[in-house]
Amino acid sequence: MGLSAPAFPGRGISRREAFLWPTVCLLANQAVQLVDTNSFTAFALSLASQNLIYWLACYAAIYRLSASDQAAAPTRSDGWLVAAICVSIVLTSFLPYRFATGLLASATAGYFIHAARTDRNVRAAGIVLLALSTQLVWGPIFFQLFTPELLRADGFLVGEILTSLRPDIVWRETTFAAPDGHAIALVGGCSSFNNISTALLACVAITMLTRTEWERRDVGVIAIVVVVMILLNTFRICLLAWDHASHAYWHDGPGAQIFGLGQTLLVLLFAWYGAQPSRRAA
Repeated sequence: MGLSAPAFPGRGISRREAFLWPTVCLLANQAVQLVDTNSFTAFALSLASQNLIYWLACYAAIYRLSASDQAAAPTRSDGWLVAAICVSIVLTSFLPYRFATGLLASATAGYFIHAARTDRNVRAAGIVLLALSTQLVWGPIFFQLFTPELLRADGFLVGEILTSLRPDIVWRETTFAAPDGHAIALVGGCSSFNNISTALLACVAITMLTRTEWERRDVGVIAIVVVVMILLNTFRICLLAWDHASHAYWHDGPGAQIFGLGQTLLVLLFAWYGAQPSRRAA
């Protein structure tokens, strides 16, 4: 007589529920720490400043888990995962939310991808969680290690363009000085790397919302999105270096919101187009 896999101790709970609700709690814990509840005004401002693509990815992970096999029963290892997530959520409340949530999302994603090979929806949710953890932890770590090199690369692109359009602007690696006294220096927030990281997250989220498998052409779409994000960020820095009035409009004024919204819509458009089913001739 064969032995079956150890069962999850909770009766009446499907594997879908065992994966779904701890993940919802993990993402909800992140949401609580992202909003400012000190006042209504602070709360409204914190909502307005949210990264919409990040929360789209959270929705994609929850959507794929809710679409997973409801009939499958959780195993004992699934139970250990659920318990570990719940305990970790409590413990990570005392740590910086960005890295703590990202590390926990990485571990959860690895389990989903490895242990749920027969359920494509759970695997897709794991891929999205892995992209989220990259946005929260691994991307910032990489950026910290290579910040000077990345900023010099951005400075080179901006400098080459301004040399043609505004030869009167003095360019030295990551600094730009106009004749009227206006000058800027590139810092971490100016890097194209931040835009690329968000764009990749958008591609993963929308692709996994549309289907559960990668296709060969996705590599080409991602490459196009990366190039577009670099060009957009280069154009934005050129505007910031142009003169004081341009900097005030595009950095501190309405132009910042206009550019951010346009960039987000463009990323989502590219990602949505790339996620559509391949059109093969019959």
